[in-house]
Order: sequence, then C-alpha cells, then structure tokens
Amino acid sequence: MTFTSQVFLLFFAVVFTVHFLLPHRLRWVFLLAASLYFYAYRDPWNLALLLVPTLAVYLIARALEASVSVRSRRLLLATGLTAGLSVLLIFKYANFATKSFLSLVSLFTTGTEFTPLKIAYVVGVSFYSFKLISYLLEVYHRRMQPERHLGYFTLYVAFFPQLLAGPIDRAAAFIRELKSRSSFDLERISAGFQQVLWGLFKKVVIADRLALFVNEVFSEPDGQGLNLVFGLYFYAFQIYCDFSGYSDMAVGISRMLGYRSMLNFNRPYFSRSLSEFWNRWHISLSTWLRDYLFLPIAYATVRRIRKDRFLGIKVEAWGYCVGIFITMLLGGLWHGAAWTFVGWGTLHGIYLVAGYATRKPRRRLRKAIGLNRLQPLRDGLQVVTTFHLVTFAWLFFRAESFTAAFRYLGRISLLPGESGAGHILFNSVLLLLFLSLEILFNAPKCASRIRRMPAWARAVMIAAWICLILILAVDQSNEFIYFQF
Repeated sequence: MTFTSQVFLLFFAVVFTVHFLLPHRLRWVFLLAASLYFYAYRDPWNLALLLVPTLAVYLIARALEASVSVRSRRLLLATGLTAGLSVLLIFKYANFATKSFLSLVSLFTTGTEFTPLKIAYVVGVSFYSFKLISYLLEVYHRRMQPERHLGYFTLYVAFFPQLLAGPIDRAAAFIRELKSRSSFDLERISAGFQQVLWGLFKKVVIADRLALFVNEVFSEPDGQGLNLVFGLYFYAFQIYCDFSGYSDMAVGISRMLGYRSMLNFNRPYFSRSLSEFWNRWHISLSTWLRDYLFLPIAYATVRRIRKDRFLGIKVEAWGYCVGIFITMLLGGLWHGAAWTFVGWGTLHGIYLVAGYATRKPRRRLRKAIGLNRLQPLRDGLQVVTTFHLVTFAWLFFRAESFTAAFRYLGRISLLPGESGAGHILFNSVLLLLFLSLEILFNAPKCASRIRRMPAWARAVMIAAWICLILILAVDQSNEFIYFQF
C-alpha cells in the first residue's frame, strides 16, 4: 500500500475520520491497529519481523534501566543491538555477505558457486531497525528514560506514515508527540494537506516523468550520446523528488493527524559544500549517522592516538577524517546490499575528507583572487560545484554494477542521441517550473501570504493544484525509490 494508491486514499480517509472521532485515550490503540494493518497489507509475515525485535528491544531497554553493573549493561546492549539489527542483517545482507565471501574464496580455489538464499524482501526494515537502535542507545547512555508503555513504543516504531521510508524520528520527541492531545485544527490540517499535495506533485509529476527517460538511457546507453548527460542530471532530480516527495507526504499526513515529524529535506541542491549537502539531504538519517556512528568513531580515534599530532597531522583531523570516511562507507552500505552503494558512500567520504583537508588553501585562494568580495558569485560557484559532485556520485547509486557505471561514462559524447529530444525539452521546462515553485514556496513571505488567504481562496488554490497534478501526472504507478532500502 503506497501513498499514491487508491487503496491508501480510502485507508487514510477512514483513519483520519475515526482518529478524530475517538477520545484521546483510545487513539493510540486505533493508530497502532491501523499501522499494523498498513504494514501487513503487502505481506502479513512482515508483521512478525517487525513486532519480535520491537518487543525484544522494549524489554531490554527496561532491563537496562534496572541494571547498574557495567558488564551486565554492556551485555544487555549487545543483546539489544543484535535483536534490533537481526532482521536487517539477515533479510537484507545475508545474500550479499555470502556472495562477497565466496567471490573472495574463488580467488584462491575453484568450485565455489554462489546460490542465493530464498529470502523475502522486507520493506521498511532499514528504517524501523534504525529507530530501534537509536532508542536503545539513548536509553543505554541514559539520555532518556525507557518508555514504559509498550503500546506507545510499538506505535512509535510502526507509525504508518514513517514506517516504509522514514523520517527516522527520535523516540523521546515523537513518543511525546503521540501522547499529546491533538485537537481538530483546520489550519494545521490544511497546512498538512498542502504539504501532502506538494509531495504528490514531486512524485507523480516530476519523479515518475523523469523516470521514463532515465530508465531508458540507463538500460541501454549505447548510441545515446548526449542523452546520457541529461539522463544523469534528470536522475539527480528524480531521486530527490521521489524521496523528498515521500517525506513531504509522510510529514504532511502526520501533521494532519496532529503530530509533528522532523523535516527531512531542506533544498539540498542549493548547498554550497558537501558537508552542507548532508545537513540538508535525508536529515533524519544524516543526524542518525552523525550521532551514532561519526561522533563515537571520531572520539575513539582521538583517544587512541593520545598525541597532539600523528604523522604531522593534528589529532582532531584524524578523528574527523577516519570518522567521516567510515560513516559514509557504512551509510552507503545501508542504502543497499551491493558494492555500488559502498562505492557511492566511499566517494562521498573522499569528497568530505578532501574538502576538510583543503579548506584553508581554498580560503586563501578565494581571498587572493578577490572572490570573497563577490559573495553572490562565490556562493553560485560553490552551489554549482557541489551539485555536480553530488550528481556524478549518483551514477554509482543508480547503476546496477561498476561495469555498468563505467560503461555509461564511456558512452557519453557530445553527439545528440538518436531520439529523446522532445523528452529532454519537456523535462527541462518541467524542472525549471519545479525549481521556481520550490524557491517560491520556501520563501517566508509566500508562506505568510498563503496563511493569510481567505478560506475560499485557499480552497480554490488547492483545487487548482489537484487539477494540475491530475493533468501532468504520469499514467503509471512507480514505487518510491527508497522502499528498496
């Protein structure tokens, strides 16, 4: 059941209506039942894979609260991490790990052949596993008290707008939201509905239309020439509109029900550096990786060196570079069980380490050529450079293998493709419209003016926007890209 399906439209209409008709004390029960039904709709077996680790982490967190022994707390943490990650490791990475190991063994011996295990794909496992792990670590470090109410904790993990592809909200803040008394607020519901429509526009008008061209050039790059350049640019916007569109819809749906979910995207392609890009792209994952991977690894690296410098490099630099490189490599692997994702993450790690290492020379260069006095030009060049570095890295994210990625690069030329000029022109105009609207809608004055509009004018605007979506939407159903992660 996806947000763009007719089944979900009926499902949410029922959930929305019943939710506000019920008294507050019963709403969590109904939302939990609706969330579990939502997840079981595709495959009821997935429900057990969600509930078993959720119950295990809940019980272990309660045991952590009562435990005072360092040894027993570490044992409980290890057990909880195993429980929280078990479904993710088995159902997402078992075949990948086995195949990689046998490929390594085949370098030294013969007769090793990989037979994939018959493991079903579990949708949303990466997202709810990270919720469980962050909650467990927060309790272990005593940054929050364990949630005593099993129902609210399960609802936090299984909350249907976030279940399949995030955002990965933190437990303390979101459980507090779930327990808060939400009234039927027309202003909030209207704002949430507008956010849902904006996300729907991104998905079915922009992302799905770009996919028609992108899928064609990636599936057969031979003879495409310049189309391959446009294909890579279009994919950068396809994945952004697909994933941020889902996030907008998830946040908007939560908002309509009376719950605040964290912002997950903040116009990342307007970033002036790679580090800023990761502060604005998939923010819930970026902050998760920062808090639970990068900072512990960086601090552990600094503690191990125990000197001000090592090989002439400051210890703080070692901490940053080691931490960010390992974090991005593992972040790439989180996105998919394939070496191309590891390569994509590694490339971003190289970008960030290189940016950190060259920050002082670049600052001196900007000052020497007088670029600091031309701030709009400087900012524009930084945005363009960052966007192109990110777009190049998307090639390895999209390609099915490194061979396919390098084949794609090798087929690029300045010669026009045999066909597709009409698609390129239409998609380019559509992207210009989209970028203009995104800048407009994010302008504080525009948001303020929309809020001050009379109810009838806002209703007309929403109706016109729905008509625009129906006219421009692609007549096919594509799942959201991040469902596979």
